Amino acid sequence: MGLLGPSGSGKSSLLALLAGVEHPTQGHVQVNGVRLDGLSADALALFRRQHLGIVFQDFHLVPTLTAWENVALPLDLAGQPESRPRALEMLARMGLAPRSNHRPGELSGGEQQRVAIARAFISRPALILADEPTGNLDQDTSRQVIDLLFSCAAQWGSTLFLVTHDPQLAQRADRCLRLVDGQLTDLPAPMEQA
Repeated sequence: MGLLGPSGSGKSSLLALLAGVEHPTQGHVQVNGVRLDGLSADALALFRRQHLGIVFQDFHLVPTLTAWENVALPLDLAGQPESRPRALEMLARMGLAPRSNHRPGELSGGEQQRVAIARAFISRPALILADEPTGNLDQDTSRQVIDLLFSCAAQWGSTLFLVTHDPQLAQRADRCLRLVDGQLTDLPAPMEQA
């Protein structure tokens, strides 16, 4: 699903609600059949670890960890075995096997974002929240990153919820919404290409 809207329209706030980081002032938030508004902080953290992957515009990698350690982190926090081989396999899927022992500061922006994508998908979550994942990247790198996001979501059956300012990018999604003045509206489906 793609989400478009002007700056300040609440797109990032909506993602924060879906991630259970922010709490609604009214109503409730339900994700993957679970109401988030009544969960404790520990239950929310467990829910995120089991059901969500998040890709940020600014990568949010741990600077002191190598690429493979950043990718393995969600598995390590969950106490899952074989985190290193799984992280290395995921980095290979991202085309980053030779860069697995590099720290974020030694990687390009595109490489850092691919590490972040690998980390988001390592647990095969039901939902991937991507907040302007190409905002800091050049056009060619952006295309590669978006192709990876969509192909990984399709491969592992994850729902991709993509926030962007780019209408063409949002139209790649099966469904596209616009958020303006607190109102979500459906945008017409992209026309089938001949």
